[in-house]
Amino acid sequence: MREPEIIENELIEIGAIPDDLVKFERIVAWCAAHPDEVPFALHHLMRRKEHGPTQTDSPQRGSDGS
Repeated sequence: MREPEIIENELIEIGAIPDDLVKFERIVAWCAAHPDEVPFALHHLMRRKEHGPTQTDSPQRGSDGS
């Protein structure tokens, strides 16, 4: 298995794709290319969902709205 940071970066990149069909195709291709990393990816995504978004996922705006 590759480094967790590499896997996470790839998943974040796929998650940032705005078109759902393209995102789905990339997920399927990623899973086919890295089948041994799918369980790690699922656990990682489930942990992120349980803990809520981090500041890097949704930047906080200042009190002045900027």
